[in-house]
Amino acid sequence: MATSLAAQLTQIRAHSTNALDIKAQKKAHSTSLLFDPAYAAAQDYNTLYQLCQEGWHELCRLDTRFLGFADNLFSEQSKLEERTQMTAAQNQNLDVVLEDFMGLVGARLLLKPALKAIEWLIRRFRSATAKNLSYGDALLTPSSIYSIHEHNTTCLILTFLPYHTSSVFLSLLTILPERRHGAFKFLQPYIQSSCIPSRHAIAYTAANNQDFFKTLNAYTLRVCRCEQQYPALLSFWSSITTEAVSVMLDHSRLGRPELQKENQEDVLRRVMPPLAEGLAMHHSPDLRVGCYMILTVLSSKTNLSDELLAAMMEMVVHCWKVVTHAGLICLVIMAQQRHSMTLPRKVIKSLLAIEHLIDDLELLNDRYKVEKLVLGLILGILKRLGRPGDFHRIRTIRRLLEANLMQPSLVAAALTSMLCLLQDPASFPDTKDDFHTPSALADLIRCLSNLATVGPIVRSVMDHAETETRQSGSDVLRGSLVGLPKTTDVEMQDITITPRKVSFEDLVQRIPTQTALKKSLLSQSESYIFSSLFDAFVEACQSSKNLHAFLELPVLRKSLASTELFFVSFFVRVWCGPHPIPARVAALNVLSNCLSNEKLLADVQLLLPYLIYVLADSSPSVRRAATEVVVAMAAFYDDVGTLDRHNAKLPILGKCRSYGEGNECDGIAWLPWQTVGIFLQDWLLPRLEECQLHAGRIGGSIANSLNAAAESGEVVNDQQSFKKSLRASVLTSLCSHVANTPIYAVKARLLPMLTGASKNGQAALIPLLTPILAATISRSQGDVEMHCEQDHVDASQYVKCVLEIATPNDEESIKLLQEYISTAHTNTNGLVDVAVFRRLRSIWPHLKAQTQITLAGIMLDLVLSDVCSQSEILRRREALDTLRKVKLSVDTLQSFLRSCPSLSDGRPTRGAKRRRIASPSHTSEADIRKASLILEVVESSVTKAHLSLLGKLTKIMADFQEYKQHSGIELHYLELLAMNTMRGILENSAVRSDSLFLQNKFTYCLQCVKVERNEIQVDVLVDCIRNSTDPQVQHTALLLVSLLASIAPELILHHVMPIFTFMGPTTMKRTDDYSSYVVKRTMDSVIPRIMDSLRKYRKDPFSGVSELLLSFVAAFEHVPIDRRLTLFRSLVEMIGVNEYLFALLLLLRNKFPRSKEALQFSIDLLSSHEVENQLQTADHYLATILDALSAKQTFSVHLLTKNHLNSSEEAVVDLLSHLILLLGDHRFITKMSQAFAREEHQIQLLRSMLSHITNQTFSLSRQFPQTPTINKLCQKTLDVLLSGLPMVDLVTMLQNLLDSADAETRLDALKVFELRVGDGKITPFGGQEACLAFLPKLSSVIEGPDGETSRHVALACIEHIVERYGKKDIDAVVCVAGAMVSSKCLVAESEEVRVTSLLCLSTVIEVAQGEFGPFIPQTLQKTLITISNSIEEGTCSKRLHNAAYSFFSALLLHTPWAVAGTQLDLLLKVSHGSANANLDEAVFEERRATLELVARHIESKECCAALERTWANAMAEGPEVLYNMTLSGPRVLSDHKQAIKEQLLVLENIIGRSSKSAIDHQIAAFMRLLIKAFDLRRIQLCPRTENSYEEKEIEEVEDASNVAAIALVTRVNDKIFRPVFAQLVEWAATSSAKERAYRQTAVYGFFLRFFDRFKSVVTNYSVLIIEDAANILNKSVFTSETSKLLCTKVIKTLQACFKHDQDGTFCATIEDLSIGSNVEAGFWQTPSHFGLVSQVLLNQLEQAGEASAAIEVTSAITELAVAADSTDHHRTLNRAVLQYMKSDRATVRLAAVNCQQNLTARLGEEWLALLPEMLPFISELQEDDDEKVERATLSWIKQCEEVLGESLAPMLQ
Repeated sequence: MATSLAAQLTQIRAHSTNALDIKAQKKAHSTSLLFDPAYAAAQDYNTLYQLCQEGWHELCRLDTRFLGFADNLFSEQSKLEERTQMTAAQNQNLDVVLEDFMGLVGARLLLKPALKAIEWLIRRFRSATAKNLSYGDALLTPSSIYSIHEHNTTCLILTFLPYHTSSVFLSLLTILPERRHGAFKFLQPYIQSSCIPSRHAIAYTAANNQDFFKTLNAYTLRVCRCEQQYPALLSFWSSITTEAVSVMLDHSRLGRPELQKENQEDVLRRVMPPLAEGLAMHHSPDLRVGCYMILTVLSSKTNLSDELLAAMMEMVVHCWKVVTHAGLICLVIMAQQRHSMTLPRKVIKSLLAIEHLIDDLELLNDRYKVEKLVLGLILGILKRLGRPGDFHRIRTIRRLLEANLMQPSLVAAALTSMLCLLQDPASFPDTKDDFHTPSALADLIRCLSNLATVGPIVRSVMDHAETETRQSGSDVLRGSLVGLPKTTDVEMQDITITPRKVSFEDLVQRIPTQTALKKSLLSQSESYIFSSLFDAFVEACQSSKNLHAFLELPVLRKSLASTELFFVSFFVRVWCGPHPIPARVAALNVLSNCLSNEKLLADVQLLLPYLIYVLADSSPSVRRAATEVVVAMAAFYDDVGTLDRHNAKLPILGKCRSYGEGNECDGIAWLPWQTVGIFLQDWLLPRLEECQLHAGRIGGSIANSLNAAAESGEVVNDQQSFKKSLRASVLTSLCSHVANTPIYAVKARLLPMLTGASKNGQAALIPLLTPILAATISRSQGDVEMHCEQDHVDASQYVKCVLEIATPNDEESIKLLQEYISTAHTNTNGLVDVAVFRRLRSIWPHLKAQTQITLAGIMLDLVLSDVCSQSEILRRREALDTLRKVKLSVDTLQSFLRSCPSLSDGRPTRGAKRRRIASPSHTSEADIRKASLILEVVESSVTKAHLSLLGKLTKIMADFQEYKQHSGIELHYLELLAMNTMRGILENSAVRSDSLFLQNKFTYCLQCVKVERNEIQVDVLVDCIRNSTDPQVQHTALLLVSLLASIAPELILHHVMPIFTFMGPTTMKRTDDYSSYVVKRTMDSVIPRIMDSLRKYRKDPFSGVSELLLSFVAAFEHVPIDRRLTLFRSLVEMIGVNEYLFALLLLLRNKFPRSKEALQFSIDLLSSHEVENQLQTADHYLATILDALSAKQTFSVHLLTKNHLNSSEEAVVDLLSHLILLLGDHRFITKMSQAFAREEHQIQLLRSMLSHITNQTFSLSRQFPQTPTINKLCQKTLDVLLSGLPMVDLVTMLQNLLDSADAETRLDALKVFELRVGDGKITPFGGQEACLAFLPKLSSVIEGPDGETSRHVALACIEHIVERYGKKDIDAVVCVAGAMVSSKCLVAESEEVRVTSLLCLSTVIEVAQGEFGPFIPQTLQKTLITISNSIEEGTCSKRLHNAAYSFFSALLLHTPWAVAGTQLDLLLKVSHGSANANLDEAVFEERRATLELVARHIESKECCAALERTWANAMAEGPEVLYNMTLSGPRVLSDHKQAIKEQLLVLENIIGRSSKSAIDHQIAAFMRLLIKAFDLRRIQLCPRTENSYEEKEIEEVEDASNVAAIALVTRVNDKIFRPVFAQLVEWAATSSAKERAYRQTAVYGFFLRFFDRFKSVVTNYSVLIIEDAANILNKSVFTSETSKLLCTKVIKTLQACFKHDQDGTFCATIEDLSIGSNVEAGFWQTPSHFGLVSQVLLNQLEQAGEASAAIEVTSAITELAVAADSTDHHRTLNRAVLQYMKSDRATVRLAAVNCQQNLTARLGEEWLALLPEMLPFISELQEDDDEKVERATLSWIKQCEEVLGESLAPMLQ
């Protein structure tokens, strides 16, 4: 175990650097973010510093904040500083500076300057010996000054992490140190595998690694705190953190509830602090949005308490300066999660400060539930009532309820709270302003009750209220509220409203008495008496007594009602105001009674507009009371007419002071009282019943009936029907009253009626209403809203009604609007702004042309103006919206385009180099902005009639191009606008063709479109396609070009090729669907027109088509793989599949000759078409090759390369190979087969095409008669083409060709058939029968006059047919076999013909078998001659040799009876010659296979006889040494006597396949053959001649003989073999002494193999050889090689006998176990056996003078000692060996010592028991004269000591 000191030293070594470690220095210096390590290692620091300075200066130009690092990180001093020499404080300050820089540079991290600057911070090292030397010149100390990848790793990784999908981050991973912060452990797998981490992996780490989550949040907040935030970081942080928090919350839900709560609290503790800090940073809105996202996830995925949610909501609104939808969404979701309905005070205050809160909530309501937030806001507003500003608060409540953002139950809760609040007087403290909050709140409830959306809910709530008080308005505010939803502000159950008791008398006392100056309550000034009068009137309505008392009040001056308007005006104000329905009904009843019962002396026509107003009231009771007033008033005027119809003159009530004391009444158009009576009697009375039933009936009648004769179906007195003058006077009077009345409710209700009347013909009314328009647009929004609020009128709706006054034909009103939009106003009125522009949009089509131009120009200037105020922004937005929505005329658009500024200013274009150093363009942003706006407006207004704009738009496009060339700035958006406009003009101006539309295509006709050449400059569009970097610009330009091609193709013909050339690397390269659509649209429009033009104007369109195809071929690599086939197929279909598909394939081959991808695409493209197209393509393809080979080349020069045209043979090989690959696809074959299954007339066309292609291929092949490669390719081409052709059709076609007189054609046809029939596929449709029927034709070719080449091909065809289909018709096969045998095929001069004939006959024999019998004799003779000829020197032929043996193999397999007797002898003799011929191993294998068939299929007796008859021939064949000539020279074959060996191999095979009984019967024959083999040595060596075998050859033959003999032994029993064994011993010993040694050498070689193979099983056979072996050893001496070899084999044989005595081994290969059934244990222990051989072996020590012989002898003696296993036998052996140790010959002594060593090693202590007898001899031999003997003795002594374990030295002294 390592000590603590060792551990400390290890840690110090791991964190330290070695100044003298050169390898470490090189590795550190080669660490680079930008450069490869090898290149970085060669850089010096001056170069690096210069590089970083360039990057830093460029960063400073982008952001001046980088200048702050000039004095530290990028100063000259930075090259000399080191961290190791700084203090801790200095290092800490340096870290702060580095982190500041990294935070600032993160926004530009993908820019090259930023990477250059960071490169310096990573690689900064200071030289210890020289400051300015390169790395190779000085020794560098790796003391890092910055090295931020090591010292600031966390900051560096977090800076790069937002760009984790870029290659920059991958480069960073390669330089990160091994020691990193634990938060970044997840990067380790990506560092090792050099791959980019996925976003999921980062989010998973943030969710599960607290260190990483905390580090990421801290880094992001620090960057934002320094105001260095950038979108990439914030979006990355927001998405990762949101996903991580979501995963954390999902994990926190696991486990028990208590555990879940703890986990959620832990998540909140980790998440809330950074969120609180992030929400406090108001200068970073994107960060706040990210925090909103996280808070949304927190609130929606957890069950948080209301207190915590309230705190989170306050966090959201804290420092809420700019309100975003994201913040509102966050509040909405958190409010929805709360149980309490109330909102925190800060939240309510912040929400009320939002300018367009209701609009935002309405927008969010479509996707989120905002109801709880709205309810909480309403409840919060109600709590704040009673303070200054209640008017705006109540208005907010009204807008919130009118917006219908809540469910009915929540609306009821809000209304209940409002009702409860009204019953508590203390809720409304006195305020300094005059606004009466309770009344306003009550009015709000009454107003809401009339709305269609919330009205039913309001009435339902009020129905549950118990009526207990008679306070003002209390008729709808009394009662207990039961069954309404609960709120947190009030208790909702069993609430009883306690009214305040105020008597009628008290209310009367409150009425002011000084009313003399107040003549009318309809004046424009505010009335100080109306409120108190109204309160008293409401209370008086409770009883008739009080009502009578009220009417008699002096202040009302009822007695003066005929002369003063005050009395009548009070009741008019009551029923026209937003008052309770009973109060309004009571007011109408009072006036009705007054008109009926009181005697009025004045004309009350003033009531007409107000009666019309009340007849349109929503309350039926109010309308009924109003009809009573109308009836009473009509009766009053009727009575007046009755009294004095002609002379009665009534004063008009309120004529001078009705609307004020000044000149307010001067504009009132008063009617004669007669006209009023007629109007009431004849027009209004008949419609009263309808008005009671429907509130809108009176409005429709005013708008329609007063402007024409009486409507059909209406009861009108014809005599008294209105004349035009009467109608005009009535409408004029009504208009004058509406213009002057102060009641906005009356204005809002009557204006639509009157403006409707003006539309129906009463245009003269408009000037009367214009003052209302002028007054309204001149007022501020607050003023209008205040008056509308008082009358409970929707301000926006009122303004809309007022703007309806402006009509297209009224110049004054239009002028007012024009002045309004052109003038900047101090009193902003957003309502009027919106209404004005909406009105302009509605009347725009009816305005005069000049007015449209003027207004459009004003709005354009308004949009382009520099605005600051919010109101001006609204006006600008509305003006822009108007310009975009209205239909602008051509003149207006032309004026806009004429005002479009020129951006280029006519300056000449500068070159690229000049442009880089030129000063910035003088063009202002205002010009670009104006041009952009004009083009946007023009684009939205294009119509069919705008063709005249094309020229100006083209000039603008050219100006943009010139500006881009001048300044280098591309105006993508402006170009898009201009081109989209032109495209829209052309599309809208075109006429779709119905015929082509039915085919899902469309074209454009020229019937209505006439585009002049000078109107559109196509070169400008081509420049956009070529030079623009924006895909949308390119797409739009291409679509525009496609339109022009459809409309005016002559404009683009000269620009087509550049267009498609530029499309390749740009549009075609993109993978999106729209780009694909653009390309297809362009092709569909342009290419057909190009083809039409080429066919029309060019005699040879091939050059033009080839140029077009080349542009697409050049783009091939750029087209996405999944769209290539569709695109190019569309292309060839447009230009013509049959005509030009081959051209495309050739061009692809030329462009991409080695591309497998292009080749496969070509195959797929060709296979996607019909078979007719494919055949036509192949035909043209071959025609191109032939054209290229011709002297006068035509179209091929456009398709082939110069190399193809110049090198004909190579080109043909290349092109044919390509064609074969194209047609070799299985789809072509399938389609071909399917095509020939059609009807006959369709097949005839295919046959014609195939015939033409075949002739072309034959013609091509004949042009290269001496080029086999081309000929084979031509044949392969035809084979591929005809592979799908049914065999019947193929045979028919070939028979026609064979009948032709052209021999070459017949040969080519045969080759085609050979390839086809040789593919092994059985074709349908009678293919087999057709092939068999073709055999006679092939026979005629064999017997005919054609050359041997034709015969060879015909024979090959016959072979294929017979092999595959021959068994179907044996007779046909026999007939063709007879033709082959009788003809000269087997003796032809051509080797190919003979080979093919033999092979074909082999196949025929296999099929016909016995039927081939008549031809066998003649065939056998010729075949044997063929074999003899094939092995003759000079005419040796391996193929012919093998073919002949194949024929014999077929005979032996199927007709073995044919090969017997003399024929078999001839076959064996021929085989002997073949065996010793100079042929390779493949030939040997073929012959051996045939000979194996001989042994297998011919009877063993016959075979043995043949072997015996041919033995002498086999042994005598080829004694000389044969050579195999190779490239390196002659090589002597290792196996010369193959004939005799194969003879023995046949014998072995015969033995192996024969049964045991057959072997027993043929044992004599087998032994005769074996004895001949054993006698080979004697024959060859006694005497030896020049033709005798070599010793090595003899040994190989003997080995083969031994193998055959062992095979025989394994198949017989002991009874059969023992006599044979004895006979063999006797045969070898009975010959003469000279011959005996040779025979015994061979026989004992077999004995050695025999005893080694069968081991102890045949030990008793030793008795048969023991005497013979002893005799041989006694008589033989080591004087000659023969005797030496014989003795060696005998000794080895005896050694094998000794070795396997009693070893218990059994040989499993012996079939008959009786051969060793009498094994005797210890055979060599028997004294007779031991004594017979021991002495002769010991005597061999004396004879073994050589080391090799001595080794054999000593090994045999050792094995004998082991087998003897007797002390006596050991002592005998030991004494004999010791005696030889005294020999005078050193070699004998050495042999004896070696023998002792072997015995000691083998027997060990058992042998050393005889050591005492050995010691004297050992002692003597220690001092032997021979050094070898002495060393051997010492080695033996050491061996003895190791065995005994003690030293022999004391014994040897």
